Amino acid sequence: MDGSDHGWTPRAVALLLLGLALFAGFCHRQRTAPHPLIQPSLLHNRGFTSGLILGLVAFAATAGLLYVLSLFFQQGLGRSPAGTALGLIPLSIGIVIASIACYRLIHSYGRRLVVAGLLMVLAGCGHLTLLVVNTGTETGSWALVPPVLLIGLGMGTCFGTVYDVTIGDIAPEEAGSASGSLSAVQQVANAIGAAVVTTVYFRTADGGAAHAMTVSLVVVAAATVLCLPLVRLLPRKPQREQHH
Repeated sequence: MDGSDHGWTPRAVALLLLGLALFAGFCHRQRTAPHPLIQPSLLHNRGFTSGLILGLVAFAATAGLLYVLSLFFQQGLGRSPAGTALGLIPLSIGIVIASIACYRLIHSYGRRLVVAGLLMVLAGCGHLTLLVVNTGTETGSWALVPPVLLIGLGMGTCFGTVYDVTIGDIAPEEAGSASGSLSAVQQVANAIGAAVVTTVYFRTADGGAAHAMTVSLVVVAAATVLCLPLVRLLPRKPQREQHH
């Protein structure tokens, strides 16, 4: 957020380079450690590595989207923080509904739910983009409910299933390492998404809040589209189904 708020000053760039150097050191340590945190066999598992990449990109895109939605509601639509929170309630409702539904459906539909979730996020972004392009900062509160709800449904459907499917064909002794890796990737993705998508928003804000929101939505949609081919590389079903 420092780069978004104050520009990419030498301090911000230095911190970014330091982070990359530390990550490189971590990777080197994992390759040479007798008992690495991430078991090397996992990185040779196509389904698992595909799930890691998909999770990284998808979580980053949607995490960034949540930030810019909040910014647009306040800077573009003139809502208070409380009003912004109310405006995002449909998104939370969608996540909860989809997560509960997917808990019952995942063993029947497996990775197809990940596709469905990504497509719903895309549809929600497309709907929201059309609204912002046509009505700009005059977009009404009720008009925002359907696309925001659809994005929430897509997020709940995708993220409630993608990691369960990702570990569908790993060995039992790899479970701890796999779970830790996936959790770490999710945290990294949240940070990357907040930095990248909000930077896009602020960099294009000179054209107005509606323009900045439109460009940000296009970036999020493009990242979501990139995730779709990776779904075919995932295991078909969660682990419990794999062993039946």
